[in-house]
Amino acid sequence: MPEPTHHVGIISNPLSGRNKKDFPSIKQFLKKYPTITHYEAQSPTDIQEAIALLAQQHITVLVINGGDGTVQAALTTVFHHHPFTTLPLLAILPSGTSNLIAGDVGLKGNRTASLQKLIEWAEGKSQAPTIHQRHVFAVQRVPDEHPIYGMFFGAGAIYQGAQVGWRTKQSVGRLGEVGATLIIVRFLCSLLSSRNSQISPIHMTVRLDDQTSTSAEFLTVLITTLDRLFLGLRPYWGTAAHPLHYTAVKSKPTHLLRTLPTLLFGKPHQLGTPEHGYVSQNVKKVELHLQDGFTIDGEGYHPDPQQGPVTITDGGKISFLQY
Repeated sequence: MPEPTHHVGIISNPLSGRNKKDFPSIKQFLKKYPTITHYEAQSPTDIQEAIALLAQQHITVLVINGGDGTVQAALTTVFHHHPFTTLPLLAILPSGTSNLIAGDVGLKGNRTASLQKLIEWAEGKSQAPTIHQRHVFAVQRVPDEHPIYGMFFGAGAIYQGAQVGWRTKQSVGRLGEVGATLIIVRFLCSLLSSRNSQISPIHMTVRLDDQTSTSAEFLTVLITTLDRLFLGLRPYWGTAAHPLHYTAVKSKPTHLLRTLPTLLFGKPHQLGTPEHGYVSQNVKKVELHLQDGFTIDGEGYHPDPQQGPVTITDGGKISFLQY
């Protein structure tokens, strides 16, 4: 019998979107592997404690069975609290509602089938998964709070769209990528309409790296370290070799119908310029002075303008396993 090549530990959030429906099937499947440690954890504190226990057991592969919020809590634990001497490999089961992070670097297909492949590989019995390395970012909301580590930040229309998703989790939100697409379509239709737009522009002052600050009305701002978003969208087209993809659309952009189909898939357009309201750069640091809420990996937050800007910086790199 081959010797195990990796030590797997699993954290499951039973309250994540897909887990609410079929978490018992995952638990039943794991009964076949009694040597694998499996913890259930719901809150960020629960997740931190579970990961600390897994680190004490010297796991080398951390499986996160949950949604984007669960992944964010795990990343924050790993990078801020440093429970591991050596960073583990991460494997994400897409068990949330929209699963934005898992869509880029998570396990694909049937969850128990992909988990079985992973476990058999760790036991030295099957084909190795593909390894994808990604940066994560660190968001400093206010100076005295510990940073939040994640992979997708959105403000403006993205935050407003997320609010729609939070209100409709029992309807549109349960449809995963389809539900996220319906929300985006709704807001694009509103944006393209000249009447009764449901998007409220937000005022922000933005500073990218050491550039001069810019104050303007924005429709939306996104910052991500993911290579792709849902449905293969890549709405960023910067060329510098920096880890943070930053894209912003100012209020009242011009040539929207002509530029949007191209820009959404990461291809520059001759009209998609700052003069026309479109900015996309790869950067190392973003400072945002804003009054309105924002989302990090599907979780909502509010700034405290009295204490300074929201700051997003490179938080480090980690490897994800994918079948």
